[in-house]
Amino acid sequence: MAFADLVRDPTIHVRARGGWKVAKSADGALFVVEGTELPLGPYALEFERANARLADGAPLADLRDAVLAVAGAARAAAYMLWLQRLSAWGLFEFPLVDEAGERATILPQQEAFLPSLAPQATEAALDRFACLRRDEGAWLLESPLVGARLRFDDLAALDVPVVRRALDAAGFLDTTPRDEPRRTALAQWEFHDLLLHAHHRAGWHRDLNGAVFPFIGEIEPLPAVRPPWPGERIPLDRAPDDSGREPFIEVLERRRSERYYDETRPISLRDLGALLDRAARVRSRETIQVGNFPGQACPFEISRRPYPNGGASYELEIYPVVDRCDGLKSGVYHYDAAGHALTRISGRTPELERCVAEAKTATAGTADPQIVLALAARFARVMWKYKAISYGIILRNTGALYQTLYLAATELGLSPCGLGCGNSALFARMTGLDPVVEGTVGDFILGGPPQVEPPALSVTS
Repeated sequence: MAFADLVRDPTIHVRARGGWKVAKSADGALFVVEGTELPLGPYALEFERANARLADGAPLADLRDAVLAVAGAARAAAYMLWLQRLSAWGLFEFPLVDEAGERATILPQQEAFLPSLAPQATEAALDRFACLRRDEGAWLLESPLVGARLRFDDLAALDVPVVRRALDAAGFLDTTPRDEPRRTALAQWEFHDLLLHAHHRAGWHRDLNGAVFPFIGEIEPLPAVRPPWPGERIPLDRAPDDSGREPFIEVLERRRSERYYDETRPISLRDLGALLDRAARVRSRETIQVGNFPGQACPFEISRRPYPNGGASYELEIYPVVDRCDGLKSGVYHYDAAGHALTRISGRTPELERCVAEAKTATAGTADPQIVLALAARFARVMWKYKAISYGIILRNTGALYQTLYLAATELGLSPCGLGCGNSALFARMTGLDPVVEGTVGDFILGGPPQVEPPALSVTS
C-alpha cells in the first residue's frame, strides 16, 4: 500500500506522535522538534494550515485539500510527499475513527508499515503471537509478526468493525493458510522466544534501543561490585602461575562437557578458588561519567574481569551450591569477586539437595554434580543503562561466562558442564532474594578430574 492510498479511507486519520511538532527555525528552514531538530527542507507558508491539524489528527484527504485550496495541485502533491517522508521516520500515528469517534490508534513500528483496512471484518481469532498489555494507562496490542502496535482505552474496541478490519489488514489475526511454508516455520517458535528476538533487534520496533541511560536522575545505579553477604568469609587460593601449562589452542581443543568424574579425587576448595580466580575475579574498578545529553552526566562504577561483558556492567554473581568439596562444608555460598572469598549463606538443606538433583536431571541423569554454580544477575546493573536489549545482553554475558568457566576448568583439569535450564524459584527460596532483583540466568556444574575413560555419550558438546 502506498502512502497516498490513505486518502481514500476517511476512517484512518494522520496525527503527529506525542511530543513532536513542526516549527520554523531562525534561518527559515523547517524542523520537527522533540529535544532534537531534524531539517526537513525550506519553510512553506501554504503548509501551515494543514500542519496545524496534525496535532489533533485529520484524514489525509483533509490535509491535502487544505494545501490544495491555497496553493494548487502541485504544492498539494509536494505536501503529500513531505508527509510521506515524515511517516517513514516514524513521526506519525494513525487514529481509527468511525461515527462514534476515535476507537483506537495504530502506532507503526517498522519503516515500511502503513495502516489499511481489510475489505470486511474477519471472524478469525487473534494470532497466538499477539500480546495484550497495559502501558501508561492504555492497552497495547502488539505482535512480533506485525509492523505496528494498536493502542486503545477500552477492551471493547477489539470488537468494533473499523478496528477489526485494521487488525485483519495488519496481520494480527490468524488467517495464514495452513499449507503456507511460513506456518511450518512459525509452529517451531515459542511465543516468548519470538517476542524477545523481535524486541532485541533493531528494525522490528521504534522503542528506545541501546545505552540511553533511562533512569539517570531518577534511580541511583547499582555499584560495580555487589555488597558482601554477612557472615564468615572463606579466603580462596589463587590460580597457579602459567609456567609449564599447555598452550591455549590445546586447552581449546580439549574443552568439552565432562559429566563423569574420577570419584577418588573430588573437587577441592583449592580447585574452586583457582577456577574462580581464572574466570571471574575482579581485576580492577573505576568510576566513569555517563549520559547522553548535556546536564545528564552521572558517575557510574565499572569493573574489569576475565570474561567479556556488555558495557562492563558485570551484573553476574556466582553462588556455589556445594554438595561435595574437599575442604569446604556442604552449603550455599556467595563468591565475592572483589575480595576473592566465599561467604556461606546456608548449610545443607532440602532445597540444596533438590538443586543438585535437578542439575543431575538436566544432564539426563549422566552427571552426579559435586558443585552447582548458580549464576545470578543483578538485573538493574544492566537495565539502568540499556533500553529494549537489557535481558538479551544479560544472556550474552552469561554465555561468555560459561565459555570462560569451561576453558578455565579444562586448563585446571576439572570437569565442567553448562546447563540449559535451571530453577530460579528454587534459588530464590535458597537465598531469600527477590527473583526480579537478583535471580538466576544460568547454571554450571563442576566436578573434580574427569573419569579417564567415560562411557560413550550420544550427545557431545
